[in-house]
Amino acid sequence: MSMARILALARRIIRQVLRDKRTLALIFIVPLVVMTLLYLVLTGTSNVPTLALVRPTGAGSDRVNTILDSLLPGQDKLKTINIAASQVDTKLKNGNASAAIVFPPDFMQQILAGQRPAVRIVLEGSDPTVATAMSGTANALVHQLGIALAIAQAQQGKGGQTPPVLTTTLPFSVDVPQYLYGGPQYTFNDSIAPVFIGIFSFFFVFLLTSVAFLRERSQGTVERVMVSPLTRPELVMGYIFGFTLFALVQSLLILLFVVFALRVHYSGNLALVFLVTALLTVGSVNLGIFLSSFAQNEFQIVQFIPLVFGIQVFLSGIFWPVAQLPAALQPISYLLPLTYANNALRGVMLKGNSFGDIAGQLIALLVFALVMVFLSALSMRRQIA
Repeated sequence: MSMARILALARRIIRQVLRDKRTLALIFIVPLVVMTLLYLVLTGTSNVPTLALVRPTGAGSDRVNTILDSLLPGQDKLKTINIAASQVDTKLKNGNASAAIVFPPDFMQQILAGQRPAVRIVLEGSDPTVATAMSGTANALVHQLGIALAIAQAQQGKGGQTPPVLTTTLPFSVDVPQYLYGGPQYTFNDSIAPVFIGIFSFFFVFLLTSVAFLRERSQGTVERVMVSPLTRPELVMGYIFGFTLFALVQSLLILLFVVFALRVHYSGNLALVFLVTALLTVGSVNLGIFLSSFAQNEFQIVQFIPLVFGIQVFLSGIFWPVAQLPAALQPISYLLPLTYANNALRGVMLKGNSFGDIAGQLIALLVFALVMVFLSALSMRRQIA
C-alpha cells in the first residue's frame, strides 16, 4: 500500500470538489440554512390549543363563570376565548378554536329548578390527535365544574359545611362530543394521509422527470430528435406531455393505494383529490425539466432536494399550521405549492370540502403549473437553440 498514491487520489478529489461551487454550497451552506429554518420554526411556532367557551348568561351565571375561571389552566397551556352560541361552527371552521364547550344560557336556573341541563362539547375534528386531546381536556374541565357546583350546593344545604359524603352525580348532563369534521373513527394516519399523497406525488414526480430528462440530454437523444421533422414547440410540448402522462399515472396509483389498500377514512370526492394532485404533478414535472437544465449529472439533481423539498416540508403546514408559524416565515409558506396542495387535500379528505371550497387553492396550483410550464419550455428552447 502506497501512501503517496492514496494522498494523490485524495488531492485530486479535493481539487475536483473545490472546483464545483454547487457541491461546496451543498456541503457547507445548505445544512446551515435548513437548520436555521428548523430552529426558527420550532422556537417561534405556537402549539397551544384554543378552547372556545359559550358561557351561561342567565341568573346565577356569575358564580358558574367564577368557578369555571378558577379551573382553567394558564393561557400558556390552554388558550380560551368567549364566543356566542351562533359562532361555534364559524370559529371551529376558521381554525380559531379546536373545541368548544357550550352551556345553555339559563344553565344555573335549570340546576336550581332541579333540572339537569345539557352541556355540549363540539370538536373541530380534522386532526384526530388534537380532537382526542381536546375532548379529554373539555370533559375533565366540565366534570371538575360539576363537582365544584355539587360541593357548593351541598355546603349551602348544610349551612356552609362540607358534607362527609358527597354524591358523584353531576347536577347537569354532558352530551357525547360532537365532531364538526371526521369522527371518533378517524386516526392519526387518516389525518396525515392527504399530506403524504401530496408529498410523494410531488417528490417522486420531480425525481422521475429531472433524472429522465437529464439522461435524454446527456445521451444525445435530444439532438437526435431535433433532426426529425418536429418543430421546436412540438419538441418541447412532446417532452412535457410524455413525462406528464407517466407522472399522472404515478399520482393516481399513489392515491388509489392510500385509499383502497391502506383504507384510510375520507369524507370528500376522490375526483377532487385527483384534480389537486394532477395540478401539483403538472407543476412538478415542469419543475424537474427546468431544474435539470442546471445539472450535468444525477448527483447535481440530488443537490436540489434539500432546497426544493426541505423548505416545503417545514413551511407548507405539514407539521404545523401556517397560521402558527413565525410571522416572518408565513409569506414564504404562501409561495410554496405544497402549502396549497396540503390545504386542499386535507380540506377534501378530512372536511368533505367541495370544488368551491378549495377554488383558491386550485387557482394557486394552476398558476404554479403554468409558470413552471413556461420556465421549462424556455429552458428547453435554449438548450436546443
